[in-house]
Amino acid sequence: MNASRSPIDAVYKSLTEGNSGLMAWLRTHERAPSPTSPQPRLLVERIGLFPSSGEIGCAVRNPIAVLEHLRSLYASKALDADDSDGLCLTFAQWRFKVQLSQTQAEILLNVESRGDVALMQLKTAELLARIDEISTALSARIAISQRLQP
Repeated sequence: MNASRSPIDAVYKSLTEGNSGLMAWLRTHERAPSPTSPQPRLLVERIGLFPSSGEIGCAVRNPIAVLEHLRSLYASKALDADDSDGLCLTFAQWRFKVQLSQTQAEILLNVESRGDVALMQLKTAELLARIDEISTALSARIAISQRLQP
């Protein structure tokens, strides 16, 4: 590792680009440690235990239909499902959450794994491909129905 880079920078590089500002918070607190607060290093270790894609915005024409289709594809295989804020499905080694954006026609995707960056990246790519397939199919259906209208 480059001597000028902090351990937090190394962790940030291993994560994908999307994040919720956590890394900025860690950088701030790494430079000003307090004897009364836990070291950010512990938090960095916890982040490494659960690699995350960060929040990925996916523009879709019908967010609710995409969310429901993902539910139909994955919910039967999930160990736990939570519908309280979108769709959160938990599997043995990974989980994902899809939320509806409050401001745009998009969904927000976050994928996490249990200590396996490659699995997190694989599942993120898989879900993004599914979202793209679903969104494209829905757009095609809408275009066909619009052409059929007199």
